[in-house]
Amino acid sequence: MDHFTLSLAVGAVAGALDVIPMIAQKLSVRSCLSAFCTYFFATIIIFYSDLPYLPWWADGMGVTLMMAIPVVLTFSGKERKAIPMILMNALLLGFLISVAEKYLS
Repeated sequence: MDHFTLSLAVGAVAGALDVIPMIAQKLSVRSCLSAFCTYFFATIIIFYSDLPYLPWWADGMGVTLMMAIPVVLTFSGKERKAIPMILMNALLLGFLISVAEKYLS
């Protein structure tokens, strides 16, 4: 499997891991699609970037955290309870994406 195809596969898995609990909570399709796309595209960025001053395992966490910040800002009003979970998901999934890139490619 080439590098790009692997990034697409890992991105689909990461997106699904984020969306499954959202579906169980009966969140809107728009929210689920937004979360899926965030991790799907973040994976491609992670696979093709190397952030300076970060070890390999933190690259994914840095990218997903940067991509999650605009989402968190939209929740700063009435739905503040979701903020810690969004940030934890970004860190955990970012780490797992970095691990997948390191050991699968």
